[in-house]
Amino acid sequence: MNAVKFSPNRVWRVYQGGSGIDALRRAETQCDGSFPEDWIASTSKANNPQYPAENQGLSKIITADGSEQFFHEYLAADPVNTLGEAHFAKHGANAVLLMKILDAAERLPIQVHPTVPDAERYFNSKFGKTEAWYVVATREVNGETPYLLLGFNDKLDKETFLDEARHGDFPTGKEMLHKLTVKPGDCFIVPGGTPHAIGCGCTIIEVMEPSDLVVQPEFFCGKQRLSESERWSNADPEEALKSFIFANETEAELRKRCSPEPEAIDASLSRLIPYSLACYFEVQKLQCSTSYRFFNREKMHRAGVITAGDLQLKTADGILELHRGDAFFLPYALMECEFLGNGEIIFALPPRL
Repeated sequence: MNAVKFSPNRVWRVYQGGSGIDALRRAETQCDGSFPEDWIASTSKANNPQYPAENQGLSKIITADGSEQFFHEYLAADPVNTLGEAHFAKHGANAVLLMKILDAAERLPIQVHPTVPDAERYFNSKFGKTEAWYVVATREVNGETPYLLLGFNDKLDKETFLDEARHGDFPTGKEMLHKLTVKPGDCFIVPGGTPHAIGCGCTIIEVMEPSDLVVQPEFFCGKQRLSESERWSNADPEEALKSFIFANETEAELRKRCSPEPEAIDASLSRLIPYSLACYFEVQKLQCSTSYRFFNREKMHRAGVITAGDLQLKTADGILELHRGDAFFLPYALMECEFLGNGEIIFALPPRL
């Protein structure tokens, strides 16, 4: 079974951005707008009450004849070879993966994603949303240095934070989060319950549990007013606010918890976010110089994004051309292949069985 490429899958969001995705893909026109995300390996529909559109968020693959097919249909047609018999027995014809390329031209709302127990308790969902961020590129926006907000610092005042959350604005609450200056190559894990916000000028690959659940109490994202559904993901506001874990830490403690050192698998492949931290997924990085023989050590399917350079993926059945910004899927049954050229790939692996 061969690897397949994903079609571009831009998704409407309440914030502005996207020029970083255009730049990554070497587009002639690079501009910010209302489609600042591209969803990869997605079998989840986007939660966009203000922009209803059929099948938004669902990924499509490019078939051998050049036509498109929904990713979930591709999986369902041959789940044993695409996902593996054991994965299919446990999860059905669902890759239970979700990657995004995200580019923000303005700060996103301060938010939190629920842990799995909180997702079940307050949102009637079996998936929580721990996620990982890999910084692909940065740029200044209106003179502001790119940054991320992550975790509570020693200014945390729980009652003040909750009061401001209910009133939809964080005049002091935003100062209760660590503000981290970032650069390309930085990687973070954002466990469920951890407050966070992506700042302007960041082009990021997100890997996450396959869920769009978010609690974002602020009334506005940039100039866009958020609906109550968008603020609380259709949960009771007081219940939704219980998704925040109120624990402060130093920046050193935060970085130790959320930004681990890469772990070498071999001379070219490294583990950025291991299962021991993420539990639900793993993030790996391949730096290919001339050629790399890939072996499916984990005997798992995975999705990948080319973050630098241009590569060819060679199998016994042919060659797949992969360029910077392209996303692709390696099925379970593809146990060996070869990457040719010079480039970098970020891989996302599904849950262990």
